[in-house]
Amino acid sequence: MNSIATYVEQLARMIETIYEDTLADTSLNRGQYAYLLYLHEHEGANQYDISRDLLIDKTTVAKALKKLETAGQIYRRTDPRDKRKVNVYLTSRGKALFEEVDKANQEIQQIFEKNVNPALVEQFTNLIEIFLAELDLKWCMIKNYKRDTSYSLAGSADIRKILDRGFYQIDANDQLFIERFGQYYLNWFKFTKAEDSGDIHVSDVRFHQYSDIILQGMELFLEFEEWYRANYIGTIYIPCVEGNIPLQKLLHKNGYYFHGYDVNENNENVYIYTKQFLDN
Repeated sequence: MNSIATYVEQLARMIETIYEDTLADTSLNRGQYAYLLYLHEHEGANQYDISRDLLIDKTTVAKALKKLETAGQIYRRTDPRDKRKVNVYLTSRGKALFEEVDKANQEIQQIFEKNVNPALVEQFTNLIEIFLAELDLKWCMIKNYKRDTSYSLAGSADIRKILDRGFYQIDANDQLFIERFGQYYLNWFKFTKAEDSGDIHVSDVRFHQYSDIILQGMELFLEFEEWYRANYIGTIYIPCVEGNIPLQKLLHKNGYYFHGYDVNENNENVYIYTKQFLDN
């Protein structure tokens, strides 16, 4: 049985072949189509954005842009807001070539839409987005890209995207404080807030398989506590399953104290740790 990676690779080769056939009479070389499609949608993007969004390493992007510029299909301008950045734009020739590329793009789209149930096409698109997000962190690690993350309370759209994976359970009263990596939800606290106080009861501390639990965990704890201090006064309760040494280390390093024992739904012994926040 073929793996997902094998099927995706086969699909990519088929699509590449259709592009090459449709654009055989143009001056475009293999692989240049993606740049024209991207720059049409993201006029003025810089080289870093192009590399990051197209998942092409920076050296390859630099060479491709140089060829497109020499061919008169793009031009570059220094970003007036940041002199260190150079923004890329399509020339009139580049825009004309984009129209040809878009015809090939539309032809591929129509093959799916005319021969496959629209509901399946939509489901497939959603799954591809999920798979890309799941592999994005690994790609960035391989290519030595900066781990550019942000932290916030998850909104309803965030919750829906996480539930779409069909792997995590989030109840109606649950809230998530998440670390984002691009469009991916990397690490998080799942918790509920007590109705009669500012206390928060964490039910799960989740780390991505590629996260350094101690390093990224310290950052996650600090951001979560900063958010908590800004909004509540009370106590944070965090469970730790017996034997989860990395989480125990994090709790001790962040000043959480042992509060008591419990048994979870999987009949595992759980230690409850707490930390009080008496002022903002």
